[in-house]
Parts: sequence; structure tokens; C-alpha cells
Amino acid sequence: MWEKMKTGMLSIAGHELINEEGLTTEAIAWIMVILFVVAIAAVVNIRDLLHMKKGVNSRAKARIEEIVAQTVPEGEKVTAAYASWMTTDSQPMKGKTIYRYWWYAIGFNDARIYIIPISIDNTGENISGKGSFCVERSQLGLVNGKESGNWLELYGKDQKKICTLKVEASNTKGPCHLVDIAQPEAAKDFQRLIRLWLDVVNSTNGVKATGYYNNAKMYDLKAQYADPLNGGFAVSAQAERVNRR
Repeated sequence: MWEKMKTGMLSIAGHELINEEGLTTEAIAWIMVILFVVAIAAVVNIRDLLHMKKGVNSRAKARIEEIVAQTVPEGEKVTAAYASWMTTDSQPMKGKTIYRYWWYAIGFNDARIYIIPISIDNTGENISGKGSFCVERSQLGLVNGKESGNWLELYGKDQKKICTLKVEASNTKGPCHLVDIAQPEAAKDFQRLIRLWLDVVNSTNGVKATGYYNNAKMYDLKAQYADPLNGGFAVSAQAERVNRR
């Protein structure tokens, strides 16, 4: 009985890992692979933690708050946040996928959202606003999103899309974000706003959110470019990345 148990313990999927002479070559190879994966995961986690710590009081975060303060009327209380969105345009016939990124500084409360499209240079050091517009809750005909989500699609009374905003608690510098910004409190406030507007706006207009965003649709790309409620204000793509097969 013991010999059978010993044989089972020293083999995996029919491969003997330990013999009378010790670890087999296969066992050593598996151990090295596992150690490599663990090391990579540790490096990634440490990097993300460093970026998160840096993002709590980063210059980028302070700049976003400054841009919002310059836009919001004096005395109005809002939550300032960095928002973003990405659209994916797959072109299989051309063998490529285009990723487009939008970045915003936003200030919001229960009644409205001030949206300021921003441009960010490749270093992430220089952030500038590109005009602004305000979306009143009373102007909206539909709000799409999920109660537990972190993104919000805004539509006018004519059902034309205004834009989509996503507020994440942690934004790590990379392809999607050119800045390190940690904003857990702002992200919580935005989730609360999503739940409130999903309820109030949609019940008022007798509509229902799908909970799915129109990420790859061409009309979604066009809608993200402009704000129909404010004279066609340009909300242009700030960055574009092409992946070719």
C-alpha cells in the first residue's frame, strides 16, 4: 500500500518527477518555469504598487484638479477626477486593430458633469485642457452603464450619444494612460453617480440601460468625437495605437 501511495506522490500526470537518484530533469524544468512565473508576477505587482503609490499625490492628479477648479463656477462643489475611454476598431481584412484613446478632466455632482477634454504629452508631464462643456442631468434622455461598473454613456433627449466616461480608482502609466493617478475616493463617488443617474434619468424618460457599451461600432467613434448638446464641440481623439497582425 505504501509503495502505491509513494508512487502516486512522486508523479504528476503519469510523469515521474522524483526517482531513486533525486529530482529528474523534467522536475527541475517544471520548478524553473514555476519560479520564473512567480518572479514575473512579483515584479509586475511591485511595479503596480509603486505606480499606485506615486499616483496618490502625483503632479498629474494635481493638474487634473487644477483644470477642473478653473472650469467649474466658483463656489460649486464637485468631485474632480481623471476620466478616460478607449475604442477598438478591428479591421481584419487589413490585418490591423486600431485603438483610440480619450482623456478628460471632469468635475461632477448629482446635477451635472463638467467635461474638459485634455491632451497629454508622451512624458505625461504636460497636461492641458481643450475647452469644456457641461452636461446637465436634466438634458439627458438616456444613461447607459452598470450599477456595479465604472463607466457611463451619456445620451441626449434625441438619443444621440454625447460621450462615454470611465473613472478608475488606479491608473498606471502605460499604453492606455500616460499618467499615474490614484483616485479611489473619486472612483467611489463616480460609481454612486452612475447608480443615481441610471435610476433618475432612465425612469424619468421611460427607458432602460442595456449595460453594454458600443465599443467597436463606427457610430460610437463618431459620437465620441463631438458633443451634440453643445454646438458640436470637438472631443477629438488624443492618441491612436495600431496593432498589426
